[in-house]
Amino acid sequence: MVLLFRKPMTMLIFPSNRYTLERITDEKKYTLSYFSDEYREQVMFLGSKSGRDSDKMREVALTAMSTPHGNMSFQEARLILECMLTQITMPEFPDDFYAQDALDYLREPYEDPGEHRKYVFGEIIAVWTKKA
Repeated sequence: MVLLFRKPMTMLIFPSNRYTLERITDEKKYTLSYFSDEYREQVMFLGSKSGRDSDKMREVALTAMSTPHGNMSFQEARLILECMLTQITMPEFPDDFYAQDALDYLREPYEDPGEHRKYVFGEIIAVWTKKA
């Protein structure tokens, strides 16, 4: 969490061709759901498949739920941050990078526009925690 515009914010970084980024841009809201280790395999599966190509929710044993603001999350999450999109930006390469190792690392991905990273900032509008 960071403070930006005097509000609590999340900062996310996505490849510019990621379907999740497309959904956040369309919806202007999102949730971040955090799970205990017992759900690691299912969460890793969700992160490895694109929702653009399949209904991956049918392939996991997690229970979808809707927040009071109408966002999607999971009943099994131990922590849920609900956010409203504030800004999406992209650093300029190479002008915004100063460390040589960062420049060396990013030189190849920035040759392919689909690999550019976009920085997403969202205001945290609600927080839920599961009682232990």
